[in-house]
Formats: sequence, C-alpha cells, structure tokens
Amino acid sequence: MPNYISLSELNVKVRETVENTFSDRVYIAAEISELRENRGHAYLELMEKNEDDTVKAKAGAVIWARTYGMLKSYFESNTGRRLEAGLKILVAVRVVFHEVYGYRLNIIDIDPSYTVGEIERKRILILKRLEEEGVTEMNKELDFPLVPQRIAVISSDTAAGFGDFKNQLDKSPFRFEIKLFKAAVQGEETEKSVVEALEMIFKEEDSFDLVVIIRGGGSKSDLSWFDSYKIAVNIAQFPLPVLTGIGHERDKSVSDVTAYASLNTPTAVAEFLIDKMTEFYNLLDNSAEYFYRLTKDILSDNKVYLSDLSNDLKFAVNRIVSEKKREIDLLGSEYIHKIKEYGNNNLNLLSEYAEKLRTSIKLKLRNEFTEIEMLKVKLKTEAFRIIKDEKHHIELAEQKNKLSDPSHLLKAGYSYTLKNGKLLRSAEDAINGDFIETVLFDGKIRSEVKN
Repeated sequence: MPNYISLSELNVKVRETVENTFSDRVYIAAEISELRENRGHAYLELMEKNEDDTVKAKAGAVIWARTYGMLKSYFESNTGRRLEAGLKILVAVRVVFHEVYGYRLNIIDIDPSYTVGEIERKRILILKRLEEEGVTEMNKELDFPLVPQRIAVISSDTAAGFGDFKNQLDKSPFRFEIKLFKAAVQGEETEKSVVEALEMIFKEEDSFDLVVIIRGGGSKSDLSWFDSYKIAVNIAQFPLPVLTGIGHERDKSVSDVTAYASLNTPTAVAEFLIDKMTEFYNLLDNSAEYFYRLTKDILSDNKVYLSDLSNDLKFAVNRIVSEKKREIDLLGSEYIHKIKEYGNNNLNLLSEYAEKLRTSIKLKLRNEFTEIEMLKVKLKTEAFRIIKDEKHHIELAEQKNKLSDPSHLLKAGYSYTLKNGKLLRSAEDAINGDFIETVLFDGKIRSEVKN
C-alpha cells in the first residue's frame, strides 16, 4: 500500500502554502459576474474573460459586513454606480484557503477610479463603433411628423416619469393617443426589455407617429444602463423618430446620442410634443386665413372680369345687329330705286315681273334675317361658353377654399378647445369654474373645469 495522507492534512499544507505565498494583500482586476448580500456581507463571483467573451478564470470573493458598508458607500460616491454584476473592478484582496470552505478571496479595498475609467472606456468604444457604422445620425435625419399624436411609449408602467408625461399631455388642448410598451428602465433587464419593446413597436409601425422612451428620476448609475450598444443601434436604425427622456441636464447616455432628440425629463418630452402640435395649429390657422383672403380676391377679380366681358359682348352684338340693319335698309332702298327705274323704262315688263321681284326681295330679306339670327345664336352660345368656363374657374376656387376649411381636419379626428369663443392654447389660461368647448367634427362638448 502506497504512503498517503489524509484530506485534512493535504488541505492544511495547501493553506500553509497559500499563506506563505500570499502573505500580503494582492491587487487584482476582474469583472463581477454575480453579487448577493446576506446579513450585511457581500458574496461575489469574480471572473476574467477572453477576447471572444469566453470565461478565462473564476473565483469566489467576500466582503465582510464590517468592510462592505464602508467600501460600498466609498465606491458609489466616487463612481455614481452601485456595486453590481457587469462592473469591472480593481480590488485589494487577501487570498484565503480554508480546510473546509476551500479557496476564497477576501476583498479589503477597492479603487473606484479604475471602474470609472472602464465605464467611460466602454462608452467611448460604443460611440466609436456607432460612428464607424455610420448610424449615429440616422434617426435624426428622419422627417418629424407634422401632427405627432400617435405615440408609442417605452417605460415602466409604475414609473413616476410615465405619469408625469401623461399628465402634461392631458393638460394640453390637443388630443394624443398613447400606447405603453412595458420595459425595465434600470437594472440588468433594461437592454433586453427595451430592445424587445422596440421590436414590438416595429411590427405596428404604421399605427404610430413616433416613439418615446422615458423613465423617472434616478441616480447616474441608473442612466448607465442606457449606455448600451444594442439599445443605441436599434434607436438609430428605427424607422420612426425616437425621443428620449431618460437623462439629467448634464448627463447623456449613448442612447440619447442616437435618438432623434433627447430631453432632460419625461415632462420636457411632453412639452416638446405640445409645442410641435401648437406649431401645426398655428400653421393651419394661418393657412386657412391665407386661403380665405386668396379665394376672396380671386372671386372679386373674376366678378369684375365677367362683368366687363358681358358688357363687351352686349356692345358687340348691338353693333353687329345695327350694321346688318343698315345693310338691309340700303339694300331695300337700292331695290326700290331699281324698280322705279325699271318701271319707268319697262312698264310692260314691270307687271310681268312684279310678283317675281316681290318674291325675290322677300327671299333675300328672309336670308339676311336668318343670317342675323344665326349670328345672334352663335354670339349667344359663345357668350354662354365663356361665362360657363369662368363659372367653372370660380367653382374650382370655391372648392379649394372649402378644402382649406379647418372642418376637413376635424373630420380626420382632430379637435380644438375654445374658451369664450377663443382658442384655448394653454392649460394656464383656464381656471376652476370656467366653461370650455371642445370642437369635434360632428358637434361640440361643453365642459366645466374642475381641476
């Protein structure tokens, strides 16, 4: 039988070797793959990855309660981030081997500057990758809808920011259609759930005018979940404009950079949309006034033109009739003269041809009168045609004027609110007890302001 030692003896030798080899603290850099708290202690799993993202090394670690509270506060105040899975950290550890519990690292100190540098380095690399792929400005280059009323919202249904966003829109005189696509807006599920929400909206693209991503207040560390390549590239390439209200005044995430526009808060996003609707209403109001004046001028000009044309036609007809009458009178006088002359020279023939001459004169006169009547009919027909054409032009102008009437827009589902007969442009212009009217296509709704 070969010589052997017990397991405990082996473990003691391993512990002594570890203690002799790592008698002092050791600084290591690693990524937190798991962190859980229990009775004030923090239990971590640290790992190191290869370039292809496969795991190269793993080790369990612990921060005892007497150290954890201090290190946690120190780390968060210097980085703006919580200690959590996914972070790269530089820590001072003591290497421990216990005969029963095995190999473990006791963390006794942490360097926040290393983590800050890694976070910023990661953010810079993502931005550089987006720029190299040429997608950073893609969403910004989309045409913003003239009437941004149908809104797809990505947010948590319990987020205060979502409530603020809805309340701000409800105060406006405009009607907005909102559909919520639930997603986590902080924590490890943020990237996955936001991308899934965008994919769901893409399937209903024709039902929306734009997308809004919002979250309530939070720390700078919460904002870092949107420093995600997947979220940013999906926003950049989305076929609808994307507005973000996830950051603070001085902090912008990578997702904010690729969005059509980034606003500080959900309320600011709502105000942005209300301003766009106000711009459209003002444009509509100005256009209606312009077309009304233009149509009025066209009608006035055409009435003058038709009046002048009618007078010209009357004058022309009267002139032609007068000329024809003079020609007939001259012709009659000429025939009477010839008859007398012929009668004096040929009394015998006069009686013979008297009837023929009388018939000939009647026929000639009848032909002349027929020609005059035909000319009158032609002139009358031409006059009616010109008047009909001008009337058609006037009808077209009136039709354009009707099409520019705001009532057509009301038929499309829009509405506006009046107070004392005037447009209510801001909720601040209404007070409790006021009566207001909401004008729809098929009627008006009279309401009393309660709140």
